[in-house]
Amino acid sequence: MTLDFRADEPVVGLARQRQLIKAVLNASSADETRWLEWKSHLDVSKPEAAFAVAKAILGFANRMPDVAKQWTEGHAYLLVGVQENEVQGVPPHDIEKVDPWLGRYLGDFGRYQFTYVPFDNGEGTRHVMLVDVFPPRWGDPVHTLHKEFGNAYPGTIFHRYAGKTQPARPAEVQALVERARRAATRVNVDITAVAGTVALVPDTQDIRDRTRAAVRENLLKPLEAARPAKVSKAAAAFMPALAEMADTYNVLRTLGHQDHRSPEEFRQQVEAYLRRVDQAMQQSLLQAVGAAGTPLALQLVNPGEENLTKVEVVLRLPDTVLAHVADDDEEVDWPESPQEYGTAAFPIGAGAIAGLAAIRPAAYLPPPLHAPDIQQEDGRTVIRFAPVHLRPHETVTLDPITLYTTQDDPDDTVAGEWHATATNVAGRTQQALLIPTQRLGIDIEAALFMTEDDGEE
Repeated sequence: MTLDFRADEPVVGLARQRQLIKAVLNASSADETRWLEWKSHLDVSKPEAAFAVAKAILGFANRMPDVAKQWTEGHAYLLVGVQENEVQGVPPHDIEKVDPWLGRYLGDFGRYQFTYVPFDNGEGTRHVMLVDVFPPRWGDPVHTLHKEFGNAYPGTIFHRYAGKTQPARPAEVQALVERARRAATRVNVDITAVAGTVALVPDTQDIRDRTRAAVRENLLKPLEAARPAKVSKAAAAFMPALAEMADTYNVLRTLGHQDHRSPEEFRQQVEAYLRRVDQAMQQSLLQAVGAAGTPLALQLVNPGEENLTKVEVVLRLPDTVLAHVADDDEEVDWPESPQEYGTAAFPIGAGAIAGLAAIRPAAYLPPPLHAPDIQQEDGRTVIRFAPVHLRPHETVTLDPITLYTTQDDPDDTVAGEWHATATNVAGRTQQALLIPTQRLGIDIEAALFMTEDDGEE
């Protein structure tokens, strides 16, 4: 048996608590994990039981944050009173009593809470103690045992391994020391906008729609002119395949056997081409906006004496502001028009695959591997810059970003905010960022159809 439980979010609410208990009932002892432990029966009023619960809590609290967050958003759970195939239950006690019983072993550690979950497995309602140990954090101290019990002495560091809690090994102790060290050092960076505006651009949807419609009509004219005679209804009803064969025959006869594409294949080819044309028009516009406007360039500064590792800057802007990775060397990828219907001879050899001639790269080429990532999240435009290393007092200019908006009545500035984090220090720096707007004097229709030659002039 395996643990049948969704561990992608914390265990909150009675229904989900009972789901976890039921999952343990149907599991095996081998299913205990780094975030879950269970014990059949313990009365925490007894020293041996209070020690066992405290030991489990300390083990969970001494996990590394990046490991813990893989399950239930970093929370860990101890169930007391349940095991595989059996619910024994525990005697409930008031919190005023339980906390001191556990506190003898936990010291001042209090980042946990517990409850008693009523559960009926067909043998009457019994109470299962559920202890929720909160997620460990960078900067947390090493949590040690505060009272001797058996062979465990004060100062013992327990750690939660896969399926068991035991004294930490040297590697885990060193990791916990590093976790605690991050409390003394917090990320300290500054960001300034050395250049950049949000370009004000008219909405181009209508122009692009009219362009695609005109191109579509022009491309489909030969197809409409070559419409074959209708097959009789009787023949089509008797044998549907006959109608398809007759349609193909009539088209080939009309066109002198000059085109291997069926009418439907040609229409699909045209629509795929028009989608790439629309992408190319938008790419052309972005190139024109980037050339006429001022892409946003941010400088990241480390004013301190600490080396900062993998500093990630995240910029959040209103969703009315659109962003594009600025690239002066990028060329607009205008797709090749489909061959006129009636002129595409049946291909020979490798080209015999239907539609192969129409396959071309998308107009938007993938961004460079380390380019900023741009997403729409929670009603915001979110730009994540590639992480960088910063030596003390070093300044790094982040990749430029083209920003624009089609908002009808924009303000003089756009209010955004940025935050920065690093992997070797705790916390994050966060500040507001005001970016001025700029109305561009560009010909929108010309910008939509910019070619490589236009860019060189």
